[in-house]
Amino acid sequence: MYISKEDKLPQYYQDELPQFISEKLIVGYWQRSDSATLHYRYVVNAEAKAWVVIMQGRAESVVKYAELIDELYRNGFSVFAFDHIGQGLSGRKTANPLHGFVSNFDEYVEDATHLIEEVMFGLKESHAQASLSQYLLCHSMGSAIGTLLLAKAPQLFEKAVLCAPMYGIKAPFPAVIAKCLVTLGASIHRLLGIESGYFLGQGDYKSVVFSENKLTSSRLRYEWFKQYYHDNVDAQLGGVTFQWLAAALQAMDKIHNEADNIHLPILMLQAGDDQIVDNKAITRIFAQLPNAELIPIAGAKHELLFEQDCYRVPALTNILAFLLA
Repeated sequence: MYISKEDKLPQYYQDELPQFISEKLIVGYWQRSDSATLHYRYVVNAEAKAWVVIMQGRAESVVKYAELIDELYRNGFSVFAFDHIGQGLSGRKTANPLHGFVSNFDEYVEDATHLIEEVMFGLKESHAQASLSQYLLCHSMGSAIGTLLLAKAPQLFEKAVLCAPMYGIKAPFPAVIAKCLVTLGASIHRLLGIESGYFLGQGDYKSVVFSENKLTSSRLRYEWFKQYYHDNVDAQLGGVTFQWLAAALQAMDKIHNEADNIHLPILMLQAGDDQIVDNKAITRIFAQLPNAELIPIAGAKHELLFEQDCYRVPALTNILAFLLA
């Protein structure tokens, strides 16, 4: 089992990872019916045991996951990953491209379905890997989208990993008040004919210093992906809009109603010191899933896949053991 370690990261980030990205991580674009393009990347392992589909979190981009994709590749998997509409290097739908916007999470689910069935299936066939199983690996918002996809199209995957799933969002005020603010704000925007607008306290992309970040306690991994966004302005995204939050609340309600219909094996990882999503909501949804295992990683922040080794290694060890079983 190969898992990268922090003491090797400075050299790895300088030499091996850029080479992996440029030589093995193949770039592609798929056009939606509305002409917006979705950016995807993939790597094919000639000796692959299965294909892993990665669904990233909000404001993320495929290249941020290059270290994880390399690890999966070295452990015997072919990997397919893509940027959701409105973020990363995929098309943006608002006049201000930095707005974190979607009208409905069904849009994310439909995109994922098309990409898997039309693009990834074709890649599998062209590389003589059509018979291989497909596994799903998600983080945060990607886990919410992934859960909805599993409920809608369970035949697409044989097992799934959900890291710090976004089943509830932490807010500085009670959930009832937050929901009222979001609903009111979205309604006012609609009445005024405003396409999208930032939620209270949100704004355009801003680079946050490591000491103030709420995502990870790994300085090395944090500085690497922040440098990527600094160097790739088109991949940057700002804060959430009223519209995205309204869609997210609707999606989380839908997950609560549909989770007990998802029967495939699921590994769920919970970050003990998560300051982004609500761990109580994760526990509630876990209790509804008939074939799931929940593993808490005590002390870890939200981005388990980008954490310090003391948190990330146990998380990756459990993920790889689950996928390789």
